[in-house]
Amino acid sequence: MSIERVLVANRGEIAVRIIRACHELGLNSVAVYSDEDREAPFVSLADQAFLIGGSEARDSYMNADALLNAAKQTGADAVHPGYGFLAENAVFAQRCIDAGLIFVGPSPEIIAEMGSKVQAKLAAEKAGIPVVPGYHGTDQSDSVLLAEAERVGFPLLIKASAGGGGRGMRRVYDLSDFINQLHLARKEAKAAFGDGDVLLERFVESARHIVVQILSDGSAPALHLFERDCSIQRNHQKLIEEAPAPNFPNSVRVKLLEAAVQLTSLIKYNSVGTVEFIYDPKSEDFYFLEMNTRIQVEHPVTELITGIDLVEWQIRVASGEVIPFAQSDITCSGWAMEARIVAEDPADNFRPQTGIINSYTEPTGKNVRVDSGVEAGSVVSHYYDSMLSKVIVKSSDRKSARRNLSRALSEYKISGVRSNIAFLSDVLSTDAFVDAEHHTGLLSAQWPNGWTAPSVDNQDRMEAAVAFFLSNSNLKNENESPWKSLGAWRITEVAGRTGSTTFYVRDAEDVDCVTQISGSGISLFVCLDAETIYELTNIALKEDILSYEIDGHRRTVSVKVIDQSVILHSGVNIHCLHILTSEQALLGSTVKQENRDGMISASMPGLVVEVRVSVGDKVDAGQILIVLEAMKLLQNLTAPRDGVIASVRHKVGDTVDGRVSLVTLEVEP
Repeated sequence: MSIERVLVANRGEIAVRIIRACHELGLNSVAVYSDEDREAPFVSLADQAFLIGGSEARDSYMNADALLNAAKQTGADAVHPGYGFLAENAVFAQRCIDAGLIFVGPSPEIIAEMGSKVQAKLAAEKAGIPVVPGYHGTDQSDSVLLAEAERVGFPLLIKASAGGGGRGMRRVYDLSDFINQLHLARKEAKAAFGDGDVLLERFVESARHIVVQILSDGSAPALHLFERDCSIQRNHQKLIEEAPAPNFPNSVRVKLLEAAVQLTSLIKYNSVGTVEFIYDPKSEDFYFLEMNTRIQVEHPVTELITGIDLVEWQIRVASGEVIPFAQSDITCSGWAMEARIVAEDPADNFRPQTGIINSYTEPTGKNVRVDSGVEAGSVVSHYYDSMLSKVIVKSSDRKSARRNLSRALSEYKISGVRSNIAFLSDVLSTDAFVDAEHHTGLLSAQWPNGWTAPSVDNQDRMEAAVAFFLSNSNLKNENESPWKSLGAWRITEVAGRTGSTTFYVRDAEDVDCVTQISGSGISLFVCLDAETIYELTNIALKEDILSYEIDGHRRTVSVKVIDQSVILHSGVNIHCLHILTSEQALLGSTVKQENRDGMISASMPGLVVEVRVSVGDKVDAGQILIVLEAMKLLQNLTAPRDGVIASVRHKVGDTVDGRVSLVTLEVEP
């Protein structure tokens, strides 16, 4: 059966990727979108777009009825699920087929078997592939799981049976914490995949995460497209991926690729997929983890080293085409790396960020690829995953690929929401990653007390003040405050004295730096706190680029002036500085926020999924009071001290804004 029109049952960067693949194949594309995504880039990129429901994923991208109705209304003959949402939902795949649609993916039977980590492990054992020691039985009672956890030993992982991406996954170090983490894992798995079943695995210390890309049309043997290293992870979510895997013995590589092909051929797999393994560098043993029956986020690195368009072949195989090339025709050329750009604040315990992207500039250059789902003006909401885009580079070897990825990150400019770009740049520079000795626990080992953002320095303050000064130099507002005089006082210049303008540059810590700018035209003197003096010449501010000469050197920096805020991009570092006039800094009053120790607030917008206390309950410091779901992850809000619950302001099912009070706590009388 041929395909003419594909409904893309997803959003963001993967929707963009699939739509572009459809266009390359000459197929029509249909985008579906929620209320929140009305203005998203993927909506306008498609040939057709169809509104399917509210902003919550359960009302739109997880709503099978709405998706099937959209396919019927738009005349689509195929559905591509992308990744996440319903991509590995066997019931949805079968419903597509029953509706006369082609499901772009493997058969529902294979999805059901391999989409369940439990069944997948049984299939791997049947194929003679070693699996991680643990428990993957059908008895899901607390008592059985607790007993099995004690048998497996600690540390161990609780993992959602029906999904991946770190959702429903919890690392447990002590038996006393097991039941609490089990309940959280179940809730997260249920919210993300509609299935709360879990399995237990022994946690392999200092392991590497290696996955094998598979392509098959259902005939044996399946084809492998070599392996990827996905070991750089935070909370079990991948951040940096590369292909091929570095510092990986070829004898082990051959066995691992053969194992992946053996399993895939055994189940007669008929699409694109990945077989995932844990590799222990000390023993050189590897263990089967799971199989993903979908396209993966990091598929571009495999595309760059093989030259094979995976999304295109995913669609071709679904339409019944036979793969015309053999394993011997697939070669691995060069080295590719990918970094996931996420809306989060790494310096604030990786708190997910929401807001509007004010300015957006992607890196360019030879062998640089950006798969993105956002643009300037895009809204980053709490309803969906916080990933914004991916930067992928290719080079002849790993050393140059790492260098090129670092350069690309330094050119990536996103303002309006914080991102992890600076953090990713630091990861690339760690000795362990440079020497290819990294593992899944690297980030927590490298930054045991959390990552600290680069601090604002005097050059940043100077550049922010100059950018603000120049951006306002052409204003002709007669009602403007005289303290916001732009350029030297003209009356003093006539008298032979150079005037100056004073600003107060305020950083994120509310620390003010008195900054005095004097001079005119393209030459300025900038004095910080009456001590540090900069002499700038040949200054220009054009299209958000500040350029100047200092001490015989030319420097350019990306800036964005919004009202009295200046967003400064210095390499991979992003600083937001506020510029105050003298009257604002000296005459304005600052009111300290009242003590809020007894007020438990939402860390960001989200959905209340559990309320564990009632008014009058006595609670201990650290006790979980509220569980909040935001960007597909569960966050525990705990009591800051012992006390008594004075009020509970929201109930399960409420959607709350960031920083809003959820519970108030009083000292026990």
